Parts: sequence; structure tokens; C-alpha cells
Amino acid sequence: MLHTDLSLADLVNLEDWQKIQDQFSEALEITLRTISLEGKDLSKVSRPNRLASEILPKVPNTDNFCGNCIMREGAKRPHLDITKETNFKCPLGLDIFVVPIKVVGNRTVAYIILGPLILKARKSISEYAKEAEKLGVKLETLMDALLDINVFSYNKIYTIINLLKDMFSYMAQTGYHKKRLGEIVPQVIELDPIFSRYYEEKILSSLLNSCTLALGADSGSVMVLDKKTRALRIKVASKLDPKIVNDTTIKVGEGIAGFAAATAQSIILPKDENKNGLSQKMKRHDIKSSMVVPFNKGNTEGVYGVINLNMVRKGIDFSEKDIALVKELVHMAGIALLPLHQ
Repeated sequence: MLHTDLSLADLVNLEDWQKIQDQFSEALEITLRTISLEGKDLSKVSRPNRLASEILPKVPNTDNFCGNCIMREGAKRPHLDITKETNFKCPLGLDIFVVPIKVVGNRTVAYIILGPLILKARKSISEYAKEAEKLGVKLETLMDALLDINVFSYNKIYTIINLLKDMFSYMAQTGYHKKRLGEIVPQVIELDPIFSRYYEEKILSSLLNSCTLALGADSGSVMVLDKKTRALRIKVASKLDPKIVNDTTIKVGEGIAGFAAATAQSIILPKDENKNGLSQKMKRHDIKSSMVVPFNKGNTEGVYGVINLNMVRKGIDFSEKDIALVKELVHMAGIALLPLHQ
């Protein structure tokens, strides 16, 4: 029988986990760390910031509020019992989020820590001047360190949190199920393609849900490229006719999704409809605005898939700002897909 006290290290290769965490951190420009339920470090800090790693540790009398900060290197953290993502507020006004990584049911095996980060907007110079005076540091020093810490909207940070939670949890869950099945079927390695397909579908579903919610899209799909046939097929979909999902096959270079895959270029319709004869490729006239974004698997070459998002409501068009957010999210999904077999 499988032991119930398995740790994250029993389920995944922590070196691979670190690499993926580092890539997520760089893509999002946010500080990340993984810790155990006991509060011990399971990873190094990805994208450490100067405020937490260099400045505050040297400031006298900060132990009363940041000596055991959950993000501080070597902090003596207590045993954590957090069942859902939780927001902690730093006395400096910064935000730290704790995201539980779950394997089965409500069982948590680790936590991803995001931050510190700034929600909504930075404080005024006068407010930071007061903080600098309290800390006994130069205002220029504090402001310079705060430049490393990015500002996120509520919508964006919660979308990122949900995607990170899903993707890292799927990695842990896949390891758990493989380990459990391996105790029953020692030849489980032969079943790796099954786990890969399961994992891929979960990640892409999470990506589509996150993009749909973040942008308020009415429908969408993620298509994956079959390298042998050079054709795109729908892998996951939201609010599309099942017949469309099952029957749609688009060759690279054909149709709008095929054009995006062939050129590795994002498309917004109707804004780009006059480029390269795209208007002639538009089939569904009930759609008022569409976004098509191709993506790869991490930093590998070649298009892996295409995400399509649609609006049917009049007067609501996708923008370049929406494209930028989707590109960040699909890059995250691409990094998460790297552990899959080629």
C-alpha cells in the first residue's frame, strides 16, 4: 500500500521542479519559492529581490516583523496548515501569497510562495520616504530595491495563482499516481504516454479556463499540432459544439489558426482581417472578435499549439493588452509542458 506521508520529494525530481519554477519566475518577473508543510525550503528562491535578500536583513530591529517572514532565507517557519491560497500583508505594504500544492483530494504536499509583490499601485514618494525613515535607510536605496518588485492587478495575480496552482499540482498528482500504480504494476514506465496525455490535457484545460476567465471570452479552444500530419486538432474546448471539436482538422498554413501556426504570429480579429487575406478565411460570422495565439513548449523551437478565444457580444473587441496577458499565460503553460515526453 502507498504510504500517506509522502513528501513532494517522493513524487517529483526537485531539480526539474526548480528549473520549471525558475522559468515561471523569469516569465512572470515574480519571486517564487517552494516550501514543505513543515516550513522547510524545498527549492532555492527564483528571482530573489534585493529588498528581502539584501536590505532588510541588514536593518536593525526588523526581526519583530520580518525575522521569520515566510519568504526570508533561513527563516524558522512554523508548520503550515493552509488549505487554499492565502494572502499575507507585509508591514511595508507588500503582498505575499501562499498557494497549496495538492495531490489527492484535500491532501497538500507543499506550498508555492509568490512575492513579495505590489498589488494595484505603488505608494507615493512621501509614503515611501516615511517607510525609509522608519527603517533607517536612504530613500534612494529603498526605491531602487522596490523597482525589482513588480505591480500586478488583482485580476492578473489571481489568474497567475490559479494557473500556477493547477500546473504544479498536476505535476505532483502525476507523480503520485505513477508511484501508486507502480506499486501495483511494476511495469508502469510503459504507461508513460497515458500519463503524458492526461497531464497535457489538464494543463491545457487550465490554460483555456484561465484565459477565458481573465478576458471574459465567450468561447475558445486549444489546438495541438500533430508533427506527423502537420495538422492542428482541438485538444480542449469551452462552449463549442462537440461536432466542431471532434471534426475540426486544420493544416498548417490553412485557415486562421493554421496561418498563426505557420507564421508564429498572434492575430486579433477584426483588427487584422485585412492582413494576408485573413478576411476570406473567416468562417463564423457570429463571432465579433477573435484572438489566435500560437505557442511553443517552453523555449523549444517550433509551434506546439494555438489558443483561440472568441467574443460574440457586440462592442467588445480584444486588444493588444489582452494579447500580452495571453502570451504570458501560454508561456507558463509551455514551460509546464516541458516534462512531457517529446
